[in-house]
Amino acid sequence: MTDKTTDFSLFGAHGRRRFLPMLAVLFAVASVSLASAQEVRHVTVAAAREGEVVGTVAATGAVIAREDVPVHAEVDGEIIRAVLAEEGDYVAVGAPLARIDTSDAELALEKNTVEQRRARTMIEQEKARLEKARVSEAEAARELARNRSLVTSGAVSERALSERENDHARAAADLALARNALEVAEAELELVGRNRAEIERTLDKSTVRAPAAGLVLVRNARTGHAAALSGEPLFVLAEDGDLELEVAVAETDLARIREGQKAVFHLEGHDAPLEGYVRHRAAQINAATRLGDVRIALDDPVGLVVGAFVSGRIEVLSRRSILLPVSAIRFAGNGDTIVTIVEDGIVSKRPVETGLAEGDLIEVLSGIRPGERVVLKAGSFLKDGERVVPAVDDYRLPSTDTGNAAAVTVSRAG
Repeated sequence: MTDKTTDFSLFGAHGRRRFLPMLAVLFAVASVSLASAQEVRHVTVAAAREGEVVGTVAATGAVIAREDVPVHAEVDGEIIRAVLAEEGDYVAVGAPLARIDTSDAELALEKNTVEQRRARTMIEQEKARLEKARVSEAEAARELARNRSLVTSGAVSERALSERENDHARAAADLALARNALEVAEAELELVGRNRAEIERTLDKSTVRAPAAGLVLVRNARTGHAAALSGEPLFVLAEDGDLELEVAVAETDLARIREGQKAVFHLEGHDAPLEGYVRHRAAQINAATRLGDVRIALDDPVGLVVGAFVSGRIEVLSRRSILLPVSAIRFAGNGDTIVTIVEDGIVSKRPVETGLAEGDLIEVLSGIRPGERVVLKAGSFLKDGERVVPAVDDYRLPSTDTGNAAAVTVSRAG
């Protein structure tokens, strides 16, 4: 039987001397390649995107009337006989709201009617007396003139002339008295007429009327109660039914409020948001609460109830800026704000200026352009100039109603 052997001469002493150096080169190359592969990091990046940044101020308050119209009684001390309007009613200008007792005024009007008739009768009597006095004075004047013409011829004595002069003087005095008496009678009739007008005004005031069209908010009038000129009003109206919001804003935010700024508020039980704009900002801060009042005019106040609680926000700024996830921002110990950029696989650190922030998004005002790739996480572990393998990802920005841009509502950062 023949033995079969394999020739291992290649791996003999001489072969090993030739092969070992080759193995050493191959091992060195493999080691360098493995080290290089371990040093190149894989990072997640995203392209910086622009969005609509809306800065808002939080506020709470209530539904109120834009203009309150208090309605007071104009008759003092009389009893309210009927209430003709209730809270929630919409009334026209001049509409009757309540009726106050008029028995005293009606009695005064009847007495005035009698006084008016008496005064008119007196005037007629004085007119007759005046006419009689005018006739007597004219006759006495003619007689005096005749006697004066005859006294020169001696047909009439001086004594007779003197008597005619006295007669004329008495007739003139009677005429003056008659005139005065008529003037007094006419003045008395005028006074009676003024009293009558006042009584009629009292009767008219006994019906409480709406001084303006509006919504009845408060009804204090009660049947059987006495009306008073002072004190609480019988009714309070919202002029023209116009309602708006009065909300309180923190002292630090009030200076940022301007007339015309948009506002969106929410009311419990009201499905749609209440949209409007700032109509008025208070001129001072409440010393006790350190809050300032702001009036919000509403686009559609229909169906609201005065006093209902509301909460929402006032838009104090709106602009387009780059928005990044907060995880992409690193805050350095010296106060700088840093983002990590990857361009052509090379890392670079870049300082940026940030603005408003909300949730997981932050506004970048300067230092980066739209489309530049930013490391989303762990950027602090990378060094300038380091080569990396970027994996492109994305982050979500809330869509606007049009769907063409991104928008986010943010509050002040820091």
